[in-house]
Amino acid sequence: MKLGIKELLIIGSVSVISFPVTFFTMLFITGNAKIQFAGEVKEKVDATAKKFKIIKYTQKKDSLVVLQSQAYLASLNEKKELEREREKLSKQQERINIMRQDLERTKQNLAEERKKFEKIVETSDELEIKKIKQLAKVYSAMRPEEAARILETLDDKLVIKILSSMGDDRQKAKILGSLSQDKSSKISEQIGTSLKK
Repeated sequence: MKLGIKELLIIGSVSVISFPVTFFTMLFITGNAKIQFAGEVKEKVDATAKKFKIIKYTQKKDSLVVLQSQAYLASLNEKKELEREREKLSKQQERINIMRQDLERTKQNLAEERKKFEKIVETSDELEIKKIKQLAKVYSAMRPEEAARILETLDDKLVIKILSSMGDDRQKAKILGSLSQDKSSKISEQIGTSLKK
């Protein structure tokens, strides 16, 4: 089917004329467009005008507006200041928390070091007790006069520990009797004092 220029012009002009009619018809059907007459528009404008009051400013009202705006600005500044203070406090709280954690770590380290030290002290005390017991055995095996001569040169506290570790009371008495009178009385006095405790 071959269309001539005349037919194409007729089809084109019908399309151009019918498009706006079809377009506006669709807008009315979907509710996107409606027709209003001049009377309705005027009534709506009058109704809207009644809703709004014309505010007349006086000097008193103006000063109140200024005061209110100043109060509003002051409250905004105060809010900003409070936020700054809150940030400072939260930073300080973070620092305090970090310091607490450091303190806890230090406490734990000190507790561990103390346990190690106590073990060392216990070990040294046990070694000292063993040495004193060995010395007590040696002095118990010696003749009282010989043991007394050696004990005479030692510290009083050590002599007391050695004598206290001896099992044989007779040997203790003989050695104590063989010591010089001054040393023997000091040691006897200290042994008596330690027994009272």
